[in-house]
Amino acid sequence: MPPKFKRHLNDDEVTGSVKSERRNLLEEDSDEEEDFFLRGPSGPRFGPRNDKIRHVQNQVDEVIDVMQENITKVIERGERLDDLQDKSESLSDNATAFSNRAKQLRRQMWWRGCKV
Repeated sequence: MPPKFKRHLNDDEVTGSVKSERRNLLEEDSDEEEDFFLRGPSGPRFGPRNDKIRHVQNQVDEVIDVMQENITKVIERGERLDDLQDKSESLSDNATAFSNRAKQLRRQMWWRGCKV
């Protein structure tokens, strides 16, 4: 595309475009079918069926809440496991250092015993 046809958009134009487009579509005279797709079902036409949809939507919302809680718990568990791994590595390093120091001390005491 030639440079003279390129248009540089700022952030306000990009983020506001979806909202303004929807507002323009809703404000214009539109037929019933477009209203259905933009606003969803409304009116008494969907009486008993609307209750079923609402019931299913409530179940979906509950499942979403449970899954979000599960994801939060998994993340927290991962953090706790990382902390536990760090502590166990530190403990292992300290145990190795203690073992080495104990060997040195035992040798020193053995040589001291031999000298006496």
